[in-house]
Amino acid sequence: MSSTSTTVLITGGNSGIGKGLVAAYLALPSHTVIAAVRNPARADAQALASLPKAEDSNLVVLQISDGASASAIASGISTLKSDHGINKLDIVIANAGHGDLSPKLIDTPVFEIQKVIEINAYGPFELFKATLPLLRHSECAKFCYISSLGGSLTSMNNVANLAPYGASKALANFLFKWLSLDIKDVVIWAQHPGSVRTTMGQMGFEALKDLGIDMSPYIISLEESVGGIQKVIKEADGGNAHGKFLGPDGAEIPW
Repeated sequence: MSSTSTTVLITGGNSGIGKGLVAAYLALPSHTVIAAVRNPARADAQALASLPKAEDSNLVVLQISDGASASAIASGISTLKSDHGINKLDIVIANAGHGDLSPKLIDTPVFEIQKVIEINAYGPFELFKATLPLLRHSECAKFCYISSLGGSLTSMNNVANLAPYGASKALANFLFKWLSLDIKDVVIWAQHPGSVRTTMGQMGFEALKDLGIDMSPYIISLEESVGGIQKVIKEADGGNAHGKFLGPDGAEIPW
């Protein structure tokens, strides 16, 4: 890997927004893009190898849990140095997550809420801890947590049964806001990707439509979302992003 290469790690890199971001960064010259996936043997993970690559850019497919197992996440990150000679990370995008409609909150068992929190909050938190030493080898380190407007307490509504999902994103927003107060040598923020027309997103939009909620005026394409996120990341610094909750246009979102 070239010492001048920008190194980007993206979790959930085999589908949806994650795959879109992998493709977008591979299209830039001199980028090493690490697509973190749960199972590299899956067809969608293996298909990443066929994505177009700009000059001096290359792809690493990394097996890493999207759960909250600190040891599994740390073990996966440790192979970057031992197996791939990667000694620094410039950008980490914690994109892997889970979201489904659920029963009404009063009818939802706590263990079901906990499962979503494990993936959407504790997993990215453990990822941050595991990647921090490598981020600190970068001259301009950035950690972007892919959050959701569903995690905003100010914007909360109950028109859709998404309480466990929203609670998990709100908790993660808190964790990363707190980390931004503790840590100043890495730019840390929460990023809403927009209402994106991915496979998972489309299932949610259809479920909402069955409830009489038409999301079509607010849906953006995968390309719009990825382009917006990539622009925010490029421009992110301690003044305009650190400790903030941003939309795909870079505008602040209320917590």
